[in-house]
Amino acid sequence: MRKLSITLLLIGISFIIMKANNYSTNHKTPIYFKKWNEKQRSSVFVPIEATIEENYIKVRFLERLNEPITLQVKDRQGNIMFQDIVTSNEQETYIINLDDFKAGLYELFYIEESIALVGEFQIK
Repeated sequence: MRKLSITLLLIGISFIIMKANNYSTNHKTPIYFKKWNEKQRSSVFVPIEATIEENYIKVRFLERLNEPITLQVKDRQGNIMFQDIVTSNEQETYIINLDDFKAGLYELFYIEESIALVGEFQIK
């Protein structure tokens, strides 16, 4: 009976360790957006969700695009490191490759005709 208890305890511990390892390898870092160049006085619907996964940013559109939008990544000096105009979102997600980016702080801009949102992120 004692051997059975020890065996079950070891099996349980191994499952806990495997689950903890799963959390450490599958990490997504969310990018939180705010209105750009304005004080936040009211709540604003953010039409995208952006996360950093490994060496890319995954931008997921939460609603259908009615007008073209611009996605930009700028470094801390304001240099545009990436820019693209998205005219339709037939695909639900948009990928921004970060392979050529150096470690540092960056800003992701979502710009449409009526609103501009910015989110900060860091590459380590």
